[in-house]
Amino acid sequence: MAETIRAKKSLGQHFLTDAAYCRRIADFAQAGPDDAVVEIGPGTGRLTRVLLERSSRVVGIEVDPEMVQLLDRRFSDQRSAGTFSLIHGDILRLDWAEVLDRIRSSSTPGRSADQQPTVKVVGNLPYNIATRILTFMSRVQPRFHSLTVMTQKEVAQRILASPGGKEFGYLTLLSQFHFDRSSGFDVPPGAFTPRPKVVSHVFRLTPVRRSCADYELFLHLIRTAFRHRRKTFWNNLASVVPDRNRLAEAMDLAGIAPGARSEEISLEQFLHLTRVLSCAHE
Repeated sequence: MAETIRAKKSLGQHFLTDAAYCRRIADFAQAGPDDAVVEIGPGTGRLTRVLLERSSRVVGIEVDPEMVQLLDRRFSDQRSAGTFSLIHGDILRLDWAEVLDRIRSSSTPGRSADQQPTVKVVGNLPYNIATRILTFMSRVQPRFHSLTVMTQKEVAQRILASPGGKEFGYLTLLSQFHFDRSSGFDVPPGAFTPRPKVVSHVFRLTPVRRSCADYELFLHLIRTAFRHRRKTFWNNLASVVPDRNRLAEAMDLAGIAPGARSEEISLEQFLHLTRVLSCAHE
């Protein structure tokens, strides 16, 4: 008898049910036998099953107790074999650093204890908290190899944007600072149950290390720069750097034109501006 599964609107649940798209996501995530995969929100386990076929181990993080029970039943053999485990919890409240470090240092069936698996994070993110999850993951990015996620296309466009477009903003720069960004493919509403009202997009974020003279100042600058999108960059930054001469000099050194809009300024220019202003502050 088939199990009746009802999505919870309060959790933003839209279950991916199309097997072909599950395979495409696993392909794009480059999940392989040397990888341990952390799956954010496995839900009914359609994607989980494909990931288990390709990787050495899958750790699911699920907040819905009904889905936890369902996954326990569906993957009882894999749990017994040690290739699948579940963490019942809210991904925004987990100690991600501790979770990822534990997975990286744990032994994997078929491998010696001194071998550490490559950790890849995969997930169909709930639309209502996708931005918060991505912001949170940027804080622990040294601890995983890649992050392949599906969000509504509007969020993906903001993350993948280039300078000059209307989507370019704070989330773009934060993502670009922490990750190399790779666009994947669209997923239509018909691939989900229930059907969402929007198209989704799969993309991959690969952690990179960038230097920054003052990270907190950098965050403050990119937040302030996009506080009022109709204003010029100069007018937005006036509240951060009230000394107009100092601001003009810093912008000139960073190669930023006086009348530039915030969406026209590249990550490299923001980092240069941060370096100039942090030195001036000292």
